[in-house]
Amino acid sequence: MLPFITDATSATQFIMAATAGVMGLSHILQPKMWVDFFGRLHEQGESGVVTRVMIELWPAILIVAFHQVWSGPGIVLTIYGWMLSLKIVIGLVAPQIGVRGLAMSQRGDWRFQVAGVILLAISVCAAWALFWG
Repeated sequence: MLPFITDATSATQFIMAATAGVMGLSHILQPKMWVDFFGRLHEQGESGVVTRVMIELWPAILIVAFHQVWSGPGIVLTIYGWMLSLKIVIGLVAPQIGVRGLAMSQRGDWRFQVAGVILLAISVCAAWALFWG
């Protein structure tokens, strides 16, 4: 085990710092790939919403279950986990809203780049909480 991972909270911070960082960079550097992926999900309609939910479910569960930090830089990760959970619930109980969300991919690459910047900020906050928080 890595020496800076001492409990479930620090493990969650490490996992999310790494994954949100990679996803953020991918959104910024390869936005056309994400436009294509979300466009294909949108074409699937409600089934596409289920696919997106399954991708988002695991980080949401990880954060909500193991990262209830309500101060310092770690709060950003906690809030992200709860917001992602709310997005999942809305997508599953009102899939037409989720389909509209998938349609946003057709409005341009820059939306994915903005999402990438947000993911990088989440990654930085998770790393900050892990190493300096």
